[in-house]
This record gives sequence, C-alpha cells and structure tokens, in this order.
Amino acid sequence: MRIRRLVRTGRLARLARRLWLGRSPLHRRTDRIEAWITAGLVAVFLAGAPLSWIGAGRWVQSGGQREQHAQQLWHQVPAILLQTAPTLPHYYFRTSWAPQVEAMARWNLPGGRERVGQVSVPAGTLIGRTVRVWVDGSGRPTGPPLFPSALASREVSAELLAPLALAGLLLGMARLTRWLMDRRRLAGWEADWDFTGPRWTKHR
Repeated sequence: MRIRRLVRTGRLARLARRLWLGRSPLHRRTDRIEAWITAGLVAVFLAGAPLSWIGAGRWVQSGGQREQHAQQLWHQVPAILLQTAPTLPHYYFRTSWAPQVEAMARWNLPGGRERVGQVSVPAGTLIGRTVRVWVDGSGRPTGPPLFPSALASREVSAELLAPLALAGLLLGMARLTRWLMDRRRLAGWEADWDFTGPRWTKHR
C-alpha cells in the first residue's frame, strides 16, 4: 500500500532519479553502476546486520562458556601480604572502584606447602594483612574468573559492535566505489572535452 502511494505521488520516481536510476541522458554508465553497487551494499547491510548481531553474540557466548569451563578449578585462598602495597596518586581515588596494584604475598596450597608470588590487592594495603586471592588448581594466582555478569556484558558489546563494524566496512566499500567511479567520470568528461572543446573554439 505504501509503495502504491509512492508510485501515485511520483515520490518513487524522484527517489530513483536521486539514486541515478532514472533515464536521464545526462546519466552515464558509471552513474548506474555506482547506484546499483550502492543499492547492493544497502541490501547487504539490511540482511547482514541481524545476522552479525546474532552471530557475534553466539560466538562470544561460546568462547565465554569454554573459558568458564577451564576455570572450574579456580578458587579463592587467604594470602598474607609480605609487603605494604604501593600507593597511588590521589586522583586515582576519585573513581568509584578501588585501584589494584601488585604486591608480594604468601599463601598455602592444599598439601600444606607455601607459595609466594605477586598478587593484586587494593593500593596501600598494609603488610601482614590477609587478603583473598584467586588461584588455579596448581595454586598459581590467576585473578578473578569470568563471572556470568561479565560474560553477559561481553555478549552485549559484541552484539552492538558487530553491526557497526559491518556498516563501517560497507561504508568503506561505498567510498572506494565512489572514488573509482569519479575517476572514470573525470576521464570520460576529459575525453568528451577533448572532442568538443576544439569544435567550440573553432566556431568562436
């Protein structure tokens, strides 16, 4: 119904002329090629944007699930700081999160053995304090695992960025097409002028 209304009012024809799809004698073959390529790129985006949205989300989700599976043996253990954690300039503390720094600490493994290494703790934590650190199955410090909320944030980011990346790629292709067609148009105009210019000069 909407298309019929556009045809009756002539808006569809005007839109076609804007896209160089009309039959004007001023339109060259390069104009029509550029118009069809542009229309094809728009069609690719309309079809590919939903697919890229879904595909990116599933890909990130699958990778995150594998990462979470590999982290099943990760757990927290108490560790005692062997040094006071370095402090940071005051402007770091203006944010809502506590900045983390590296400091030496000691913790016990399941068999009773001790392990010493660098762990992430809040800046300025005093020596001798007990902190909770994440370690893997062999007792190496790992940092926090991938929580479901973090995985969900990754999925949302990927789903938003995938269509934007596709749009950027297609826009680059459209610009390249315009550049190539402009070069051909300029070459055609120059050739026509080489043919017509002397005739005009002769009449004058």
